[in-house]
Amino acid sequence: MKLMVTILLTAGYMAAGAQELHVGDRLPEIKIKNMINGPGKSLSVGQLKGKVTIIDFWATWCSPCVSALGKLEQYKRQFGDKLVVLALSDEATGRLKQFIHNRPVGLLVSNDTAAGLQRIFPHRIIPHTVLIGIDGKIKAITEPDNITPEIIELALNNAPFDLPLKNDLINFSVEEYFKTDTTAQQSFRMLPPVEGFGSMSRRYPTGFFKDRRMTMVNMTMDGLYRLAYDRSYYLLKNEYDTTVRSYKDEKKYCVDFWLPVGQSDQLLPYFQQKLKEQFLDVEAVPEKRKMKVLVIKADSTASQKLKSSRESNNLFNAGGSHFEGNGVRLQSLAEYIEDFGLYAGKVMDETGLTGRYDIFFEWQPEKPASLKAAFASLGLYWEVAEREVEIMVLKNKNNR
Repeated sequence: MKLMVTILLTAGYMAAGAQELHVGDRLPEIKIKNMINGPGKSLSVGQLKGKVTIIDFWATWCSPCVSALGKLEQYKRQFGDKLVVLALSDEATGRLKQFIHNRPVGLLVSNDTAAGLQRIFPHRIIPHTVLIGIDGKIKAITEPDNITPEIIELALNNAPFDLPLKNDLINFSVEEYFKTDTTAQQSFRMLPPVEGFGSMSRRYPTGFFKDRRMTMVNMTMDGLYRLAYDRSYYLLKNEYDTTVRSYKDEKKYCVDFWLPVGQSDQLLPYFQQKLKEQFLDVEAVPEKRKMKVLVIKADSTASQKLKSSRESNNLFNAGGSHFEGNGVRLQSLAEYIEDFGLYAGKVMDETGLTGRYDIFFEWQPEKPASLKAAFASLGLYWEVAEREVEIMVLKNKNNR
């Protein structure tokens, strides 16, 4: 996997001088500006009195957020005018309007970041949901999955209830948590998970630790092995532990390590060895299995549409709605689709084009056809085929 940037589900941090609100506090008299839809260009707290209000912080690129919006839309239809749902994103107005055009939203949408809501409800991970009662007091700061019709009914009757608190760790520092001593030539640390922080992984393509350090926070065992063996989600199968659990119930690990200068080629082998030492009864076994794959191909116009590059680069910047790479091979596009889970399986480059290109495109995740259109603009297309693919299988040594 060659991603230059690890994508995190992060949102705005609390600004200096802002007063953070907690469960039990009353929402102050503020005006929410920049309403993207709805009857007016702004919304005041006074308009919410006597209603249950849900403020949901989200983003168009965040698939769990978009999924949560669907449930909130159902609740809005069920409770009608008794419920107000405000979906608040910090994305540009144009992007939000584009999203609403592609996927009509039956909720109020705003991209206001100046009126104070993102500052008084600081968070690091989205979706992030606030439920406000008919009395204007904050009843819950939680995850959207915890909001149910029963909870809304209790709030409408001003009855007590208690939901799990979502309390994100705002000022987390990798260096402080791992107590990084950069004077050490070599280091390996595995620590417990960090409460209130999402999952992340980081490579160091530039700087002091260029190509010789990796950092992981709140990663599952599967995730650690995927990174160590450079496999995407669908190319590593866990047959060591087949118990089905939610992501929340999975055991998490934090790992940080680096090697001496000049040993960057040993980074992954070193990590693989350390995992063997940490998980004594786990064995990673490569196996070839037939499966459905996505095959990227080129049509007769690709050589004219693709922009040749004099650069040589195996890294690219990407997100859930864009790709940018200078001097990359077309294999990078296969890695992009695979690494971001845009196809549930292996993605292969069978274009036959071996050059390097400057590639940039944007697309709308809520409109999958836009990704296909972006590829077509490059003279590329894809089809599903069956191939024999090598996957990594985690097995229990004691059962072999």
